[in-house]
Amino acid sequence: MARTRSSDYDNIRDDIMESAAKLFARQGYSATSIGDIAHACDCSKSRLYHYFDNKEAILHDMLTTHVDELLERCREVISTEEPRNHFIKIVKLFLKIYATSRNQHVVMLTCLDALSQEHRAALITKQRELIAFIRDTLLQHRPDMKGNQKLLRVDTMLFFGMINFTYTWYKADGAVAPEELAERAVELFLEGYTHIPAKL
Repeated sequence: MARTRSSDYDNIRDDIMESAAKLFARQGYSATSIGDIAHACDCSKSRLYHYFDNKEAILHDMLTTHVDELLERCREVISTEEPRNHFIKIVKLFLKIYATSRNQHVVMLTCLDALSQEHRAALITKQRELIAFIRDTLLQHRPDMKGNQKLLRVDTMLFFGMINFTYTWYKADGAVAPEELAERAVELFLEGYTHIPAKL
C-alpha cells in the first residue's frame, strides 16, 4: 500500500528547496552534501529522502520551479499588456523575482551544469523561451532589426547580461526598490537602444 502524503507535504518540499538554495548559492552545489541540507532543515537524511530521491533531484525541482514561475508570469504580461508596456512590465517582473528569489537565481547561473544532460537541456529550452520574450519585445521597439537576427540576439543577451548579475551588488531592501531599478534599467537601455544604428 502506498504511503499517504501528509497535508503539508508540498510545503515541506518547498522548505527543503529553499534551504538547499541558500547552501548551493553560498558554497556551491558540489561542496554541499545531503547531510548539510538535512542539517539546515533540522531533519534526518532519511526524512529528506522521503521528499527527494537525491541531491540532484532537489536542484532540478528547485530550478524548474524557479523558471516555470518566470515563464508563467511572463505569459500573463504578454496576454494582458499592450506591446509598448511589455518591456517595462517584464523587466519589473524579472527583477522582482530575482530580488525575492535571489538564491534560486544565483543557483541557476552557477549550478546548471550539475544537472544531468536531459534535465539541463529541458531547463535551457525554458530559458530560451524567456530570452525570446525580451527579444520579441525589443523587436517591437526596433522593427528595423527584423532583418538582422544576429545583432538582435546580441542586443538581447546584452540586456540579460545587465540585469542577471544585479545580484552581485543590488539589495532589494536598500534605497532603491525593485520596481525603481527596473524602470531605470529600461530607461537606460531603451534610450540608447532606440537611437543606436542597426549595425555593428
